[in-house]
Amino acid sequence: MQKQSILFVYINFSSFVKADYEILSEYAAVTKYQFKPVKGLIRTGIELLHELWFLVFNIRKYDAVFIWFGDYHSFLPVLFAKWFRKKSYVVIGGYDVSTLSDYNYGSFNKPIRSFFTRNTFKFVDLCLPVADALKEKLSLICPQAKSETLATSVNPDKFNFSDYQRPKKIITVSGTENHQRLMIKGLDRFRELALLLPEFEFIIIGAKETVKHYFEPLPSNLILLPPQQFDQMNQYYQSASFYAQLSRSEGLPNALCEAMMCGCIPLGTNVGDIKVAIGETGMTIKEWNPELLVDFVRKNHNNKSLRDIARERIITLYDPSKRVNRLRQLIGNASN
Repeated sequence: MQKQSILFVYINFSSFVKADYEILSEYAAVTKYQFKPVKGLIRTGIELLHELWFLVFNIRKYDAVFIWFGDYHSFLPVLFAKWFRKKSYVVIGGYDVSTLSDYNYGSFNKPIRSFFTRNTFKFVDLCLPVADALKEKLSLICPQAKSETLATSVNPDKFNFSDYQRPKKIITVSGTENHQRLMIKGLDRFRELALLLPEFEFIIIGAKETVKHYFEPLPSNLILLPPQQFDQMNQYYQSASFYAQLSRSEGLPNALCEAMMCGCIPLGTNVGDIKVAIGETGMTIKEWNPELLVDFVRKNHNNKSLRDIARERIITLYDPSKRVNRLRQLIGNASN
């Protein structure tokens, strides 16, 4: 039986995007197309022209189009797929259905971006939000959009642990290059928590040089690290007692799930699917009240049982086979 042919459109080849590419490549002939991340309408327009040119001469080769995130880059592939009767799928990650005007965050804060994103959802065959919270947002933005929640997954063979006794260390991971991202991911809250827990070491992984001045004066127990290689993350998770996801907006936080798989006790805010991922294995708060987290941290630093149940929860909720099997079903039906 001939493999299905898939056009795989993305902006950044992050770990979870790469994971889907590898899954699809097992069952289909996959061609990657990167819409380069640029700033400014003129440069974005140039990228759109490049994409248009590619689609005009190549769309007929593919049985389906698979796109990570709804945005500028997703509209033309979805539209061409519809014109040429190809199946199309868009993974929704969070930004593409968000609007936080206080931080100018989300696709629907800008009229032109909103047009491209909304019409992507209107014409695509199936939206694949990674969290139920994002599916709910999508239904409000575009009620006619067809959607199915399909969570990303964490490979238990890649993320594991053996040490239950951990140093007094709390980490968070966020590739952060500007103030907007810092605030959305709650890194200001992470700094505040560091001030309240001076006996713990706090580490932010992913803080670029452009944001370091926002943490000044830098608490003596807070360390800022640049982005790390994916293969190195396991050792960071395994050496931390807690992982904190203090976001103001979120979908399904992959780093949180990876850390829980490595035995980190989770702390989080109740936005997106953070609470779903954490369950009763750690602590989530609805309103920002760092004193509640401080009390929980001090009481549970040596709570070994939470490390085990945190790992088991992620294995149960986000079994990789679920995403693998569903994507295989979708691709298998791509030419029908």
